[in-house]
Amino acid sequence: MAYECDYPHSDTRWPECPERLWDTINHLDAARIDKITHLNAMNWYSFDPFKHHSRESLTVGALRAKAAADGVDIRPTSAGGLNPLEGTKRVITSGDLFKMFAHHAEAR
Repeated sequence: MAYECDYPHSDTRWPECPERLWDTINHLDAARIDKITHLNAMNWYSFDPFKHHSRESLTVGALRAKAAADGVDIRPTSAGGLNPLEGTKRVITSGDLFKMFAHHAEAR
């Protein structure tokens, strides 16, 4: 099991993914949280970001601070999805496409 936010797709919760995830996993022990949030993906992709950066520099807080220092806008925006922000038009998502073409799979 692993968590992904799939940024920048229209159905992501970015930049609030960590808070949304935390609400669903905060009852788990630290070892399970580490597996879900990064260790499993690191294993599957044979990639260790901690070889290149300190663990402390890759926390949510540290990455947000770096984004702010680099002028990256991390305000929530909406590209639609199922629950677009007020005043935003809803755009088509991958889920919509799956629903639109589901009858083709059922016809086989």
